[in-house]
Amino acid sequence: MTARGLGVVAALTLFAATAFPATRYDSALRFRTVRTAHFDIHAHQGEEAQARRLAGIVERVRGRFAPVLGVARGRVQIILVDQSDLSNGWANPVPYDTIEIALAPPSAETLIGNTTDWLEVVFTHEYTHILHLDRTHGFMQGIRTVFGRVPVAFPNVFLPTWQIEGLATFEESRMTGEGRIPAGDFRAIVDVAAARGRFEPIDRVSGGLTDWPAGDAAYAYGAYFHQFLADRYGAERLTRLADVTAGRVPFFGDGAFKKVYGRSTKDLWREFRDSRERVSVRASETDRATTRLTHHGFVVGAPRRAEDGALYYRVANPDGFPALMRLPRGGIPSRVAWRAIGNRTSVRGGWIVFDQIAVARSVAIYSDLYAKKVSGGPVIRLTRDARAADPDLSPDGTRIACTVQASGRRALAIVDFTPTRVTAPVTIVDDPDGDYAGPRWSPDGTAIVAERRRAGGYDLVIVDPSTHAVRTLVTRRETRLVTPSWAPDGASVLFAADPADEPFNIFAADTSSGAISRITDTIGGAQFPDLGSDGTLTYVGYTPEGYDLFSAPTARDQWTIAEFGDASAGRTPSDAQRDTAAAASPAPALEHYNPLRTLAPTFWTPVLASDAGEVVIGAGTAMNDALGRHYYAVDAGWAGGRARPDWHAAYAYDRWRPTLFASYADDTDPIRGGLVRSQEVFAGAQLQFRHLRWSETLLAGFDAETDTVTCTGECRVRDPKRDLRSIRGGWLHDSRRQYGYGISSEEGFAIETAAETSRTALGSDVDAGAAILDVRGFHRVVRHTVLAARAATALAWGDVAGRRVFSAAGPGPSLPFFDFGRDTVGLLRGFAPEDVVGTRVAVANLDLRFPLARIQRGLGSWPLFFHTLHGAAFVDVGSAWDTTFRAADLRTSAGGELSLDAVVAHYVRLTFAGGAAWTRDPTIDRQRAAFFGRIGYAF
Repeated sequence: MTARGLGVVAALTLFAATAFPATRYDSALRFRTVRTAHFDIHAHQGEEAQARRLAGIVERVRGRFAPVLGVARGRVQIILVDQSDLSNGWANPVPYDTIEIALAPPSAETLIGNTTDWLEVVFTHEYTHILHLDRTHGFMQGIRTVFGRVPVAFPNVFLPTWQIEGLATFEESRMTGEGRIPAGDFRAIVDVAAARGRFEPIDRVSGGLTDWPAGDAAYAYGAYFHQFLADRYGAERLTRLADVTAGRVPFFGDGAFKKVYGRSTKDLWREFRDSRERVSVRASETDRATTRLTHHGFVVGAPRRAEDGALYYRVANPDGFPALMRLPRGGIPSRVAWRAIGNRTSVRGGWIVFDQIAVARSVAIYSDLYAKKVSGGPVIRLTRDARAADPDLSPDGTRIACTVQASGRRALAIVDFTPTRVTAPVTIVDDPDGDYAGPRWSPDGTAIVAERRRAGGYDLVIVDPSTHAVRTLVTRRETRLVTPSWAPDGASVLFAADPADEPFNIFAADTSSGAISRITDTIGGAQFPDLGSDGTLTYVGYTPEGYDLFSAPTARDQWTIAEFGDASAGRTPSDAQRDTAAAASPAPALEHYNPLRTLAPTFWTPVLASDAGEVVIGAGTAMNDALGRHYYAVDAGWAGGRARPDWHAAYAYDRWRPTLFASYADDTDPIRGGLVRSQEVFAGAQLQFRHLRWSETLLAGFDAETDTVTCTGECRVRDPKRDLRSIRGGWLHDSRRQYGYGISSEEGFAIETAAETSRTALGSDVDAGAAILDVRGFHRVVRHTVLAARAATALAWGDVAGRRVFSAAGPGPSLPFFDFGRDTVGLLRGFAPEDVVGTRVAVANLDLRFPLARIQRGLGSWPLFFHTLHGAAFVDVGSAWDTTFRAADLRTSAGGELSLDAVVAHYVRLTFAGGAAWTRDPTIDRQRAAFFGRIGYAF
């Protein structure tokens, strides 16, 4: 395959690989479309009612935005999908305006949980992105007029992360009255840092931050900065700012602030910081008396106290894989098991019961229940693909109360606790208008308390597990009531609430009278209360480092009477309630999904490339439909005054598993005394099996290549035409894991093996073949210091005219990618790739990689963020031969590398590496020092 033809296929692969429905949508989902006046909503079976309700929301939200940010330029494609228990959404203006919404609503205690209508809030946020990013003026509009929806014609796409996400987060609250801006727990990210003198500078929220608040930094600081600008200068200037940045060259939008506000971004950010630092911080009795039990930071949650006083909880941070932890009384934390996220933990009768996510059918992300003995042993799976969460083991140890995901809501369910087999949950309460969370058994096992969220507000309810009767204990319209637990005597229910937009604090409700008392007044917030029999309260609190466990002494006579918010009586119908009512009335019909509506190309790009010493000039385009079932890319270019262009096309179909693909390349290059025309067709299938911590990928394909030589002068060729027909196959196992603070893969291994055979029986002129084997493993020695090892070989055999040639050398990077090119396994640092070639090669590499400095700083709002500086000591050994391997011919290389991990363009993390090696080449009896550079890891 020609270099440029391979480039087109690679571009298609990159264009589609992260969006293939086989890795994006379950092939069992059958999508249909609801068309409104301005939107196409694609939803699958079981979500028809949600799609119709969303149809009412989108047009209403569009009307709200029309006088503010305007309206979208064309129809907006919305994909409503329910195959993940993680709440999320995304928007992209290229190649056309597209929004995807995960239907599962977030738990109310989360940073995005301040909503009684998830669909409205998430759509408002993502639609803001469409209006902001799909905005072009001035010179950039000229670019868009000529080239269409080419990415470079969307200047706002290249703005800092805080500016993109900050505006959307600000608007989600301004337009709905809910969302993150009025949420006290979200505001604590900024205010607690400001109160402690740790307010983030603008460069650390522009993209790439791993330190806490990590990805949330751009949302929190960006949102409240936009609120600051709106309050001080007027919200209308935000629209003008969006227009001015939309007319500037990408990455140069920072100067727009001076034009709109008369002040630089740096000065405005300083004013913003000063305004937050001046916010008065009230005195807190709880904070004075509390004891910090852990110092993990980042994410700590789902704590539960065992009979022996030990605390079990989950932790997630950039240092490693998320885990279930144990903190003994007066001891230090230790890992009990790996645990991927999870909402609740229960410890009773010698068992730990918890929830975590797993990958289902290689696509979906579902929560299920698991158990492990306190005394040790393996983790036992209790449910499978049940979408069960929030477990609590009953006092008698026979049943588990939990939630199960339904369409846009969660229901309450019971699971028989049988560790010897997988059991299906049995639903006991399912309210189409209610979303349940956090069930907890009463101490006597006769009742369950749970959260309930409805369109009109938040409730705490008590459920009789026998009769399924539901009694409301506490109800509020605008105050979230979350993470309930029982007092040891069962007379009170403790819970977290955020009255008056404050951070969460702990309250108690008398189960008989419903009277509410306040227990804590912590400034950072408190959730997940656990009251011990000795009066010690344990909770999850917040600091500038993130979340951790705290404890504080408390007594009932110290609890104060609390009144906050209005009860549910007198509620007025909300938009969500009106939408629910509208969904029951006649609604737009659902029609079969039609991919042709979004397959016409929306942009083209010029091609200017060098190929075989010639300059190639042409054009190309690529496209996919809204659901990603069809992808195509095509380009054509002219060189050397020839009338016939070089052209390439690629296509992938991914409705079903496996993914089917095909490509064609027609390329003509000059040779001495003539021309050689290469025509190649490659078609095949790729099948991936994804799990949470590892994946398997299978590849099979057929390649047909014809090279035709035309002599225009004196040229010597044995045969003017050569045909090669090959069958290829490959397998890749990958369990490598890299963490936020990591400097490379730190755990796991990858094995790639691939082979091809060219046979005359297939129409090939020769019989030949090749095989590749690449094995690499990674082991953490100490904190983020990694020992990395690799061994690889590539072999070719058969007729010399069809035999491949490989290189053992080069600085890397070497990637497992089913590649049969010359450099597929080569890695000898200090040697040029052409120095060590043969039909058979073998290499071995050993690296000791170690961190040097965690920089975590950028250059203001410029698109460059310095993440981590790290080094490596390495030894490489390799050889290439054609007939006989000779150990005496082994080339060696030893030296060191210095690498910088940086984030460019606010989103793209790259590793820039340079190094020196002392090389030894016994075939020419030479030893010397050599220097090299590389982008990416060596392997």
